[in-house]
Amino acid sequence: MQKVKKACQKCLIKPLNKENKTAEELFEWLMRTTENCTILSVFIATVAFAAAYTVPGGPDQSTGIPILNCKPFFVVFILADVFSLTLALTSVACIGLKRTASKACEDICKRVPSICGKKSQPTSNAQSPQQTAASDTDV
Repeated sequence: MQKVKKACQKCLIKPLNKENKTAEELFEWLMRTTENCTILSVFIATVAFAAAYTVPGGPDQSTGIPILNCKPFFVVFILADVFSLTLALTSVACIGLKRTASKACEDICKRVPSICGKKSQPTSNAQSPQQTAASDTDV
């Protein structure tokens, strides 16, 4: 939210929407919703992963192959399980990458202020363009 405040003018931060919420309140709601969706996605992935190992009907004791192996509903179960596991893990990965990327962007802005529109302070041992030009003419 700090980046949003810096990027927006003050008159754009305080106005309320139709539900009488400020931009900061909406941002906090969005962050809570993101956390809840992450928890739900991890839970769905856990259940789908567990379902893959405890197949309906159980395995044949002598061969270990599922008893309902060639039944059409078993194929539907496996496909639905793979689909749910894939989508849940994809959503967890996307949310994780988004959070990681925003932290990386903040880190880059601290290291290279000119990217974020801030003027960088020259270091004490760096030469100014005039000093560099003067040293080039001395040679």
